[in-house]
Formats: sequence, C-alpha cells, structure tokens
Amino acid sequence: MDLDDTDKAILYLLQKETRTSLTHDEIADRIDVSSSTVSNRLQRLKERGILVDYQPKIDYEAAGAPHHVLFVCTAPISQRTELANEAIEIPGVVDIRELLVGTQNLHVEVVCLDTTSVETVAEALDELGLTIDHSEILRREYARPFDHFGSELVGDSSDE
Repeated sequence: MDLDDTDKAILYLLQKETRTSLTHDEIADRIDVSSSTVSNRLQRLKERGILVDYQPKIDYEAAGAPHHVLFVCTAPISQRTELANEAIEIPGVVDIRELLVGTQNLHVEVVCLDTTSVETVAEALDELGLTIDHSEILRREYARPFDHFGSELVGDSSDE
C-alpha cells in the first residue's frame, strides 16, 4: 500500500507520542486535517494491517515489577510462528520478536514480580520446545519513530 503524507504523518505522530490518550482531535490539529479524516485513516491503516497495535511504554521497575528479562531462544524455523503464538500466552510474557534467522530466532520479553516466576516462565518456554540460548536482564529500552513517516508534516504541540 502506498502511504500518502496524511498516513505517514499519523504513523509518525503515533510513534512519537508517548501519551496513550492522544485524541483524534489532537492528531488532526497537529497535521492540519479534520478529526474524521484521522478516524477514517486509522481505520484504513488497521484494516490493511499497517497499524497493528497501540501499546504504552511502561517502566516495569517503577511500576513494581522488578524482573524484566529477555530470553533469547531458538525455535525450529518451521514451528517458529506457531511457538511464538503459544509463548505469548504464557503469564509474564509481554512481547515476542520473531527473527528471520536459523538460531536465536525468538526474543521473548518477560516481566515478573519475583525470580520464582521468571523460572516458571523459563520452564514453560522449554516445555513448548524452545531452546533458551541465553537470558539478559533488561534495564531500559530506547525507541524513536521512523522519521520517514512524515516528521516534517507534523506541527508542534503546545507541550513540546
């Protein structure tokens, strides 16, 4: 799908803003279109599979969940997607990244309140048939919007 400037500006702004309460009116004001245009474009982007999800960025430690772990796993390539879909249902698993490589092809992000829960998740991943290659404690993540989605098309907000 070819994205026009309005689509790109909406996608850029959704990535840039950390507030989950950004309204259609606020988006419309920032990119100089009507609120109904924003609503229609968001619906179309969702229907076409371009806009997949809205997720807040959470500091788990500040929220009282001190164990934020990344399990780097290997799944058989033919089962990678199926195993990812099963693993995301394990309590404590908050995100999975599926990579196009033969080994270390699933990165499973886990948030738990205690080490016993982390061990329980590790055992559940093993029972699914994933090989845990290693695990890392996550301290902080950094992200930025893909600037080719229209950073120059978005006006300043009053709180920037």
